[in-house]
Amino acid sequence: MKKESNLIIYDLILYLVFPLVLYKVLQHYFSDYWAMLLPTVPGILYTLFRFWYTKQFNVTGIFIISTLTVSTAVDLMALGSAKNLILYNVYYHFGVVVVFLVLLALKKPLPYYFMIDIAAIQGQDREESKKLYKHPSLFKVFQYLFVAWIIKDIVFAVAQWWMVDTYGLKAYYSRTIIFTIGGYVFGIIMAIGYAMVTMRAQKLKGDDSEQPSDEIII
Repeated sequence: MKKESNLIIYDLILYLVFPLVLYKVLQHYFSDYWAMLLPTVPGILYTLFRFWYTKQFNVTGIFIISTLTVSTAVDLMALGSAKNLILYNVYYHFGVVVVFLVLLALKKPLPYYFMIDIAAIQGQDREESKKLYKHPSLFKVFQYLFVAWIIKDIVFAVAQWWMVDTYGLKAYYSRTIIFTIGGYVFGIIMAIGYAMVTMRAQKLKGDDSEQPSDEIII
């Protein structure tokens, strides 16, 4: 519990406090573009560290590395324009939404694969986890969580577009605060969803142990 509390504190510092303070300081020495881009570097390095520290390899690790790579490339494509930096992030989020919708249509919700990775870290067999979490009562929870994720990205993208169009670069502070808080709210929703899956999975395992050996839950 203490380790998780420390991670939350580090999250707030690296993702919220540090970027805002650094942006304010760098404004006096650099253009708005670099003042907005440079504060993201510590967060990227911290995310990579957490990726290694929590041993989140496989699908979770690939997702983290790929999103960091693409989002960084999008930031660099802004070519010195602070406004483009925000707008390109809007386009990036809409692009992510399209990919997510395709995965949802293919019935491959990312929360399902993340749960398998979490179970594997806890020592559970991956193949058994795949079969267990494919159970309709569990799999639909992953789909609902994925839909919530898609809605969150759409809301964030639209809000970002509206703020930069209405307030220009002055929206940076509000954008950072709102997105950080919104990210934590979504994290709580995900945690509740995973808790529901865990409780239902335990119940299914209990029911399975009471069934004859020739009956298998798919």
